[in-house]
Amino acid sequence: MTRCRILIAGSALAVLLTVMTGCSAAGSYQSSKVYDRAMNGKITREAMAYEGPARNPVIVIHGFLGAKLADNATGELVWGRFTGINSLDDSQIRSLSHPMAIGKRLRELPCTSHASGLLDRVKIRLLGVNFYLNAYDNLIDILTEYGYMPETKPLPPGKHYSSLFVFYYDWRRDIPENAARLHRFIRQKRTYMQREYKRCYGVSDYDVQFDVVAHSMGGLLIRYYLRYGNQDLPRDGSMPRLDWRGSRYIDKVALLGTPNAGYLDTFLEMTRGLELAPGAPVYPPGLVGTFPTYYQMMPLSSTRAVVYADDPKGPPVDLFNPDVWIKNRWGLADPAQDKTLQILLPNVTSAAARRVVALDHLTKCLHRARQFTRAMRIKSMPPEDVTLALFLGDAVPTTRTAAVNRKDGTITVTEYEAGDGKVLSSSARMDEREGRKWTPFENSPIKWHYVMCLRAAHMGLTNSNEFADNIQYYLLFFPTPKQERSLVYIMTEND
Repeated sequence: MTRCRILIAGSALAVLLTVMTGCSAAGSYQSSKVYDRAMNGKITREAMAYEGPARNPVIVIHGFLGAKLADNATGELVWGRFTGINSLDDSQIRSLSHPMAIGKRLRELPCTSHASGLLDRVKIRLLGVNFYLNAYDNLIDILTEYGYMPETKPLPPGKHYSSLFVFYYDWRRDIPENAARLHRFIRQKRTYMQREYKRCYGVSDYDVQFDVVAHSMGGLLIRYYLRYGNQDLPRDGSMPRLDWRGSRYIDKVALLGTPNAGYLDTFLEMTRGLELAPGAPVYPPGLVGTFPTYYQMMPLSSTRAVVYADDPKGPPVDLFNPDVWIKNRWGLADPAQDKTLQILLPNVTSAAARRVVALDHLTKCLHRARQFTRAMRIKSMPPEDVTLALFLGDAVPTTRTAAVNRKDGTITVTEYEAGDGKVLSSSARMDEREGRKWTPFENSPIKWHYVMCLRAAHMGLTNSNEFADNIQYYLLFFPTPKQERSLVYIMTEND
């Protein structure tokens, strides 16, 4: 009879015994268990419970498509109710569009609907089945758990004022235009906080600073605001004054999945249409092409995201040139979109006249977008007391390159890269090695203080446990120079 001797190394034996006996990992060197939720220790709980001037209030800024839109006259939602919609009627298309008119600037064209609230949870009904998609409710829940009090909810016992504000805006409209609205919003909330600090702590005219958590296009909005405040882009095509005037009110910024170098799907959706989910109605190119913001998020030419199929290593396609769109019959320049233009321009009686209006709008949007992207690429160091954190997705194949047939203008996606399904990780970082010569380290005009890579999709970034843990540290534990000065001031006042 043969005897077998089994030798098990000490650590392996400990793991085996742990599995067999169900022992806790507490105090164990050997446990390799991974947990899906953090423990909040005493110090963390105290930080979450703290209410006072040393804790900056937070502003949440949503991304593209992230606010409900309501009709100005009736109050009915034209964006944000997705149940029972199997097709789009003329009134829905008209209400959702950005106006077009010759001889007027984009900001002079008022929409017939307005932003009416945050798109917190989306219900989509397709083929008789309901699908619920978390939009921004999870982000609000995370921040509330960490001690920030939403202004839309009653204050719980022990809390004395709101400290969590949502800036919802019309995501169709020009980003600098919305930056001016953000400035007014910040001034209003700053006045509120100063009043509450005076009431609760006897502190007069406190220099209130805000922390900002911004998703997707909202990150472009806050970055523009930091640099230029409420300035508009000059009419002559020059650059606004880069004086970082928005930083006077902003302390920390956390960007989530922001397309700092643009993203390819904007271009594709303006040529093919926007489909929210498989089987859902397609919003036609003639409609989505009216949104100025779509053009402002197109990929930068330097990334070489769009090339010609017969010369992929040659000069990239200049997406900001109206002549290129007209030649290739893309978006608003596509004569096939006249059916949509008839809905959007009911008082314009001929196809030729409608085309003139559409091309005028296309040209204004493209020129504005080129000017905007130039303003955002200027290299300039922010004030030392402003910090920028970035949370990006890098686990989903994301459109990287498209090739254009020079003869007929057809577009074919030819390459995918790491991203969140919408935004490439390199775009979020604004890594200018993309499309250029590779070098060992990142080359970005943005000074990042903190970068966190998440294995999540674009709208799933805030569902990540890693995001929840790290945004907690960034907001509650990471002091900026402004906060350190404020703490000294508060302690002196209390003495």
